[in-house]
Amino acid sequence: MKCPGRSRHLFLIGCFLFTFHNITWSQSAKERSVEVSVVTQTSPPMFNFSWPEDPLATEYKVYRKTLDATDWGSPIEVLPGNATSYASNDISVGVGYEYAFFKKDFDLVIDTVCVESGTELRFKISDMYGIGLCCNFGFGYYKVEACGVIQAQGDDFGTEEISIFDLCNTGSTCEDVIITIAPDMFPNSTSWTLKNFQTNEVLASSGAVGDFIDERPKYGFIYAGIELPAQENRGTILLMVDDEYLPELTNEIQTLEMDLFRDGWKVVRRTANKTDAVTAVRSSIQQVHNETTDLKAVYLLGHIPVPYSGNIYPDTHSENHQGAWSADNYYGEMNGIWTDEVANITTAFFERNHNVPGDGKFDQDSIPSEMELQVGRVDFYDMDQFALSEIELTRRYLQKSHAFKLAQIEVQRRALVDDNFGNAFAAPAASAWRNFAPMFGAAGTEELDYFSTMTNETYLWSYGCGSGSHLSSSGIGTTEDFAADSLLTVFTMLFGSQFGDWDNPNNFLRAPLAQGLTLTNVWAGNPPWTFHHMAMGYPIGYSALRTLNSDNGVYLNGPQLVHANLLGDPSLRMHPVQPVENLAALSDGFQVNLSWDAPQGETVAGYYVYRSDTLFGTYQRITPNLITATDFADVNPPVGENVYMIKTLKLETSGSGTYYNTALGVIDSVDFVLNNPSIFAEKNNFTVAPNPASDIITITFEESLQADYQLNIIDQLGRTIYFESHIADNNHKVHQLDVRTLPMGVYFVQIDIQGEKWLQKVVIGN
Repeated sequence: MKCPGRSRHLFLIGCFLFTFHNITWSQSAKERSVEVSVVTQTSPPMFNFSWPEDPLATEYKVYRKTLDATDWGSPIEVLPGNATSYASNDISVGVGYEYAFFKKDFDLVIDTVCVESGTELRFKISDMYGIGLCCNFGFGYYKVEACGVIQAQGDDFGTEEISIFDLCNTGSTCEDVIITIAPDMFPNSTSWTLKNFQTNEVLASSGAVGDFIDERPKYGFIYAGIELPAQENRGTILLMVDDEYLPELTNEIQTLEMDLFRDGWKVVRRTANKTDAVTAVRSSIQQVHNETTDLKAVYLLGHIPVPYSGNIYPDTHSENHQGAWSADNYYGEMNGIWTDEVANITTAFFERNHNVPGDGKFDQDSIPSEMELQVGRVDFYDMDQFALSEIELTRRYLQKSHAFKLAQIEVQRRALVDDNFGNAFAAPAASAWRNFAPMFGAAGTEELDYFSTMTNETYLWSYGCGSGSHLSSSGIGTTEDFAADSLLTVFTMLFGSQFGDWDNPNNFLRAPLAQGLTLTNVWAGNPPWTFHHMAMGYPIGYSALRTLNSDNGVYLNGPQLVHANLLGDPSLRMHPVQPVENLAALSDGFQVNLSWDAPQGETVAGYYVYRSDTLFGTYQRITPNLITATDFADVNPPVGENVYMIKTLKLETSGSGTYYNTALGVIDSVDFVLNNPSIFAEKNNFTVAPNPASDIITITFEESLQADYQLNIIDQLGRTIYFESHIADNNHKVHQLDVRTLPMGVYFVQIDIQGEKWLQKVVIGN
């Protein structure tokens, strides 16, 4: 949606800090969350959810849905306020379920006032910060109904809005006036009064200015499962590269492409120049999207032209930061309407935030339609606070990303929170507590200082917030601090004024990616982000996309503003697994024999074996189930080049359950040439009937065999599961074998005779 024009008053973040610490119903970020995690059992399948006790909770509503469903439906359970656990056994192994736990839902606030018929009424709604109910801090609205019609309604009213109307006269004693409000992130900033317009008598009100019209929502999400299957094919990712990075980063970019490919992505590369129009870049992405049915993500590498959009100030600073904000989501939204005709504001400190008709910056405050693509950006342009150049900072990022994906970086699976807002600014650190519990369990998050702790200790995730500037966040640090340090955290979230609009020199939101182990960052608080899917193997781009497409109410209470962007590689996953070592593929003229070494120090469930006819072709898994041995025989390979990929498979455990997780694949190839091509032709020498078979198979030779031979039954994993040795017999042309004990599947009957191998495929069914 495009919010209408605004009328707002100047205010500072300090007033939020003072006010929010001195009001009724003040809440910490932890209290705004349900820190839910799960312990699973397999037989019988059961989820055992738990969360810390909240003495202020009155009830817990529990919802469940499939991951892709767009509505929670009705609660499946309502628990008392003293509950700290919930068990669910209506589940199946291998199936994922998404749950929501609400202590306080995103409720409408509805007041009904019975007023004498025929009264002339004056309704006034006000916002103490001049932000209305829409559109910088949630997409709220109000509505006044009486006599069966809407008498007043609105959303983006700024400081106040007044409506005067006559109440119908039906002859009854009084008529109901129904006042409905969908609150924004600051339910204490909105107030209203209903007066008799003639006498000025207050007939009803929301209470004193600064009182909460409703308690803030309190909730948590978790995607839970038991032994969820591995995600093998992730779709296509478009790598959009700043053309100035070529050829200096050619090797690193090729390594990146290979890592993506080995992780199950198909990769398409395009280039763009810093001077290109954003519309041209989007057209290039749209072309790939139209030509590629499974395009899922866009990875912007370098200073790809930055889209700007809106007339917004999501950090509260209308006095110096209202206008167009950087909006990479433009590159992930493929069919919405983006216009450059309406917005007209030039009050922001930076000219880049000015937005006037025809300037190439868009009008839209919120993403105009659901995004189709995940978008992430790695961009070190204009970061001269760091000693390295843009190119070298990018090289270092790609190198540490490569090392992380190979599980060469050891990081403790835990999280850190450094919250310098507390209950101010709608408790932004709730994004940390809600997400970290499904990842690590509620006990896996520590409240510590951001810089001093993570200089020496590793944390897979971290969160920090405090009053900010483009170069700093109070209580956290500065861009200069990042440039002088090397923090040991991989995924982070930061929040504070100004720096959420990241396209400016030495920006604080981009700074973490230029140092230490950090690979991703988002401005988390407005909006709250949902990363809980990552605990079960999804890439961060997937969770970012689900956050930004939450206008259906699944996770948040409205569509998202254009400013919510992911910095970092969108394909990154939380739990890297070590790949196999020393893969070798050898042909003996009869089959291809693969061997490899197990990764050192890794708890391995087994391996998957894939085969393709070209390096970047389509790989088919040729092992129906995981195998535990470190060798494999491909007993019926196609003649010609065969490219094999082996992936380590690990049963991963997190605060959300268990799932099978794959390492990056390791690849080797071999040119398969038959020793004697005729011996493998399925039409030669013998037949197998019936085929498919269920109980008895009959093997018939074209003629009696004149030499000793061995009859073998081989499964798809290359294992000989049955054999018989026979001597030459001039009169023996038929064998019968009982196959009723064999599991259903594909097998090979192989005859070894005088150095030759005769082969026929047989399918065993019911």
